Amino acid sequence: MLNEDKVKLMTRMAIYEKRKGKKVMKLTKYFQSDYVSFYMIKTAAAVTMAYLIVAACYVLYYIEFLMENLYTLDFADIIKKFLTYYVIVLVGYLVLSFIIYSVKYNIGMKSLRRFRAKLKKVKQMNQEEAKGGES
Repeated sequence: MLNEDKVKLMTRMAIYEKRKGKKVMKLTKYFQSDYVSFYMIKTAAAVTMAYLIVAACYVLYYIEFLMENLYTLDFADIIKKFLTYYVIVLVGYLVLSFIIYSVKYNIGMKSLRRFRAKLKKVKQMNQEEAKGGES
């Protein structure tokens, strides 16, 4: 005989596995520190590339001014400002990245714990059915 509660629970579990399960199961391969570090490195690389592209666009936009004042500009000061702004932007994005991916990891692991609890409940239902069938 079919247990309606068991069928509903297994259906919810199958939907979870199909939608979120694949992504969440990948989290089990990592410790939280490794997961967050990996994505922070990716963020740092992306921010660096974006900052360099924006800086190149800025230089190209003001190329005429730069060429006219090539000998009068203080390049040490310009490079210092460039690096200061880069560090500020990078640190800001890394902090955001740390927060976002830590929360994402914790939420994913919490949902995975709920999934495992449901799995345990289904296993318990199966054992109860097997005991009931033996009597």
